[in-house]
Amino acid sequence: MDNATLQGFLNKGLIDVGGDDTKLEKLSQAAKDLAGTLKKKPSKALSYSLIAFDPDAPEDDPVVQEALAALQNRWTTYRNTFAATPIAVIRAILLDALVDAAAEDDRVGVCFVASARNALPLLPVDNERDIWIGIVEQVERRVDARAEEEWATPESISVQPMKYEVPPLTAPEVTIGKASKSDLQTGMLAAAGPTYQQPQQGNVATNGNQHWPQNQPQLWVYEFGTRSGTAIASAINAAMAGIEVSQPDLAEPFSKLATAVSGYVDNTLKSVSAATAGLQRRTNLLWWREALYSPSAGKSYRQLPPSVAAALMALDLFDTVPLFSPASVSAFLGETVLRLNGIADSGKRPVQDLVAEAQDHDGLASLRAAAAKLAAPPDGRGPLLALIGHPAHTGARNADDFQRLTGVPASSELDSVAWAGWLFRELQASQAATDASSAKRRPAKKG
Repeated sequence: MDNATLQGFLNKGLIDVGGDDTKLEKLSQAAKDLAGTLKKKPSKALSYSLIAFDPDAPEDDPVVQEALAALQNRWTTYRNTFAATPIAVIRAILLDALVDAAAEDDRVGVCFVASARNALPLLPVDNERDIWIGIVEQVERRVDARAEEEWATPESISVQPMKYEVPPLTAPEVTIGKASKSDLQTGMLAAAGPTYQQPQQGNVATNGNQHWPQNQPQLWVYEFGTRSGTAIASAINAAMAGIEVSQPDLAEPFSKLATAVSGYVDNTLKSVSAATAGLQRRTNLLWWREALYSPSAGKSYRQLPPSVAAALMALDLFDTVPLFSPASVSAFLGETVLRLNGIADSGKRPVQDLVAEAQDHDGLASLRAAAAKLAAPPDGRGPLLALIGHPAHTGARNADDFQRLTGVPASSELDSVAWAGWLFRELQASQAATDASSAKRRPAKKG
């Protein structure tokens, strides 16, 4: 970890270590410890971010106390350097820890960027703007690069050739038929003449051809041809009838071939589906934008008040797109909200009023249910979703606790477009914090 973030706070005069590099190193070590905690438990990214953004973060917040403990562990005498609780120092080391963890876990990056896009425009950080712009853009570029990969539609789809090893086949077994030698001899003798000389028996009648070739050649030829042909044909037919061919068992090879082809086709279809997922997602979003119909509420957004419809749109879009989505998706949501009736006249409303509406309106029950799953009950700094999802919790409706729990100044106002964008980003950040613990992190860069 380098000291670029801490150095930025030093250069702006936001923290002062009296030019002592040893003290700066202690801050860096504390930030590294917090980064280690964040890498082990990435779900802390959201609360870390919300404190890091706020110059007026409360001293008794659990995250502030956690960061102070990390600082105390590395620098036991830090109180001698800082007259009061060094909130600026706490924010700087939290920010350094977030940047370090986001380099290995893109979900931490989603938490950080989404929260920054919401909170920073409302917080008094003008003198820190140069620091934040560079850091947020750095993390956002990395998150957007991953999102673009997931949303991309390739120009062509490469499918590997099917691999199939032909199993060895057994050769067919042929049993050769045999003609009867004695039968053929008897038939040929009968065709040759009336009798033949047998050494043991003398003249033997053939019971066949009655003519001799020297006496009646024409009649003999006819009789010989007829009888010999019949004898030879019978011998051939008998030999052919005795031939047997056992066919090889092809059931198993064909079964394996069918399985291989089925698996190949299935994998090919999955490749095509994965490659065109981005295109299908865009098509679905365009249909949603044109229809202005809420799948969660089962009604047209035009049937709801603009601010309620905008909040519901944020939830429906969140349910439709993956966690890693380009920044343009938020802009797409804003353009969709602008198509609502009466949106131009709705104006801005206090954020507290919008939260109260989300806590109570019948049309936003699904938003409250989603918020309750994604955000824990308010305990220290957290997202607006914590108040929306747990409206009965102590402090969820207390105006005095609103800024302490959310970091949002009481005077802050948002129009319906900004409100939809805020909720969408909070839903993404909360989902990222929920999923982060089981996420596979990128290997840390060496050096």
